[in-house]
Amino acid sequence: MRTPKKSKYVKPRPIRDRFDAIRPRFFAFMLDWMIWGYIAYAVMYFLQRYWWRYVDFYNPLKLPAWGWPVVILGTLEMALLTHAFTQSPGMAAFRLRLVGTDLQDPTWAMRIHRFLRMNLMLLVQPVLFFQSKRGPERLMHDSAATGIVIPIALLKDVIPTKKPRPWFLTYRGIFIVLLLAMTFWLGWLVSKMAPSKLVSGWSYASRIWGELFDIRLNYLFADVNTKGLLFSISYYMAETIFMALFATALGTLLAFPLSFLAARNIMGFSPLGWGIYLIMRFLFNAIRSIESLLIAVIFAVWVGFGNPFAGSLALLIHTVAALGKLFSEQVESVDPGPLEAIAASGARRWQVVIYGVIPQIIPSYLAFTLYRWDINIRMATVIALVGGGGIGTLLFYWKNEVGRYADAWGQVAGVVVAIIAVVWVMDYISGRIREKIG
Repeated sequence: MRTPKKSKYVKPRPIRDRFDAIRPRFFAFMLDWMIWGYIAYAVMYFLQRYWWRYVDFYNPLKLPAWGWPVVILGTLEMALLTHAFTQSPGMAAFRLRLVGTDLQDPTWAMRIHRFLRMNLMLLVQPVLFFQSKRGPERLMHDSAATGIVIPIALLKDVIPTKKPRPWFLTYRGIFIVLLLAMTFWLGWLVSKMAPSKLVSGWSYASRIWGELFDIRLNYLFADVNTKGLLFSISYYMAETIFMALFATALGTLLAFPLSFLAARNIMGFSPLGWGIYLIMRFLFNAIRSIESLLIAVIFAVWVGFGNPFAGSLALLIHTVAALGKLFSEQVESVDPGPLEAIAASGARRWQVVIYGVIPQIIPSYLAFTLYRWDINIRMATVIALVGGGGIGTLLFYWKNEVGRYADAWGQVAGVVVAIIAVVWVMDYISGRIREKIG
């Protein structure tokens, strides 16, 4: 007769268990503290904008030596206050609530008692947390000093004992509405929104808009030396298209193998694989976070200002990172069934990738590549702003010649119309191809 298998001994982890017990309350409190810190920042900004006469433009929130401790302690006290008397946004985010005896709403005496204990035990709780051998609930301010009763407990998923009020009548709802209103007003001030300037500057702007609608295409197919111009719209538009084509084609060839190194289900089977996976994901995210214009600046200084090769290299680097991220996520989302079947037949890992992964991802890879070509064409139109070549060179040339030529704005409009036409045609072609692939 087979004897039952003994259960594996699990070593107790008191410190880990205590951290797990207090984690929701800790993160709820930190979230509320951050909210009150944000409110303090907004209040200081409002005060210095409307009431204080002298403001340092480059350091508008400069405070004396005693100012920051006051702000930190003040926001901490407000977070303690909301945790003791209300259902704070942080508590709601982590599904916590204050309850009293028999899961009823706590009385005001209980709330005041909890607030005082939170202030008294704020400094000694870390010491008690590591030294005491009792459970974490006996260390927190939610328990009484003798440990006999729990006047107010933070419980998850408590069933309400009465019909809840509408969210907009609760403290949490009112607080969130006021917080959003303050954020909108702060963003309005920081962004220096001034609708009145639209009215005051309309006379000059209307003249520019009128000239822009006077579209000039007399240099659409102009010879390179016509009237002193060294370029035409057609020539630089072709340059832009080929810049995007080069960046997309070569970027796809580089991103295809790198995407497998950034896929968790391909690399996550050994410490070395995990290391390669994390490094590739970091590189993809880091490069994608850098705007292609900044990369074009570096290459423009490297290979020459105004050289389309600089713009192509900038688009190439950005394309590799963007497609590598998209491709790797597509690899991670493949159906694991065929992979398991191929692996069960004794195939090696590279064979699983070739015969199980690649057939599933080819359609999505082609669609992503076409979509990226569309994006690169639009990005290539502004690469010239930093010396990367392309149709933007002609666009910014005419913009800078507004004072010399009477029809300069019309020439700008002609370049813009050409860009719109090419982008629309390329978008239509890539869309039809994606439909055929899908």
